[in-house]
Amino acid sequence: MKDIRIGIAGVGGRGRRLSEAIRSSGTGRVVAFADPEPRSREAAARLVESARPFDDWREMLDSTELDILVVSAPQHLHAEMTEAGIQRGLDIYCEKPLAPNLHDCDRIVEAVRTSDSTFYVGLQMRTMPLYRKVHDLIEQGAIGQPRLVVYREMRGPFLPKVENWLADEAKSGGALVEKNCHHFDLFNWLTASRANRLFALGGRAITSGDGNPGTLLDHALVLVEYASDAQACLEICFFSPVPTHELEVVGDMGRIVASQKTVYYYPRRSASPADGNPGQSWTFPYASAHGDDDAWADFMNARAIRPAREQSLARALAAHESVRLGLAAEESVRSHSVVHLD
Repeated sequence: MKDIRIGIAGVGGRGRRLSEAIRSSGTGRVVAFADPEPRSREAAARLVESARPFDDWREMLDSTELDILVVSAPQHLHAEMTEAGIQRGLDIYCEKPLAPNLHDCDRIVEAVRTSDSTFYVGLQMRTMPLYRKVHDLIEQGAIGQPRLVVYREMRGPFLPKVENWLADEAKSGGALVEKNCHHFDLFNWLTASRANRLFALGGRAITSGDGNPGTLLDHALVLVEYASDAQACLEICFFSPVPTHELEVVGDMGRIVASQKTVYYYPRRSASPADGNPGQSWTFPYASAHGDDDAWADFMNARAIRPAREQSLARALAAHESVRLGLAAEESVRSHSVVHLD
């Protein structure tokens, strides 16, 4: 089997998780990593001891033979890194969000469109077994046409970032891009439709050092209307002492609920177990909740399909759309108005 050489640009946070996923999968070898922060390089060196460290990702690309570039640096660097990797003929695993603005998203999409490189975006909700089961049930027609999708996440504030880059919305895109591109992508995937318009309310309830940094929102409600007539609602809170992750999809023939690690399905005449018909349920390991292992395996499977241009472009466009909704939600909060997404 050919030795697959992997370089990682950005090894703080998600980059470390991906390093662990790569190592445990045995599907490639991290030969180099780059990060300007010494503490991040030291932590990465303990995970991938034989890899060569760099403080500049450009130097890593110029001096290292690679097959895959993992782009896990802050998202304001994604476009430049992805373009450079694709120009060198590398396959790209790019962390979410695709970029903090639509201009950089367009740059990435165009680079993918004109390349034969395999391109993948780490929107891990698509690869988590819990949500794959929900998607499978919808595709099988278990609930008919999806009409309402609701996701509720109660969590704590963002973890501190190097030089507090997250607080700069020009670099992060804002809280609803940085975090909730996941949920907008999930909505798009489950409804198999395109958003028409959106309205959001949000604000900052915690303004001390115990909350989100800078002026980032720490709670919001986002309503999305789709061309298929489906509607979606996101409830997000960043100051909850107890975490909650709940998804509900209601169609004209039934209802699906995914909570923590279990998927419940109820046909139309059975709204809940109390009605005397418990429906069906499936439970998954909570260890896969972050989805990194499954996402990396999915990327490697995609990489084995050549040529991959059509699939790579579809992934780039889907990631673009998730950022578009996040930016629209941020704009709606600021303007207190409906944002049309034509």
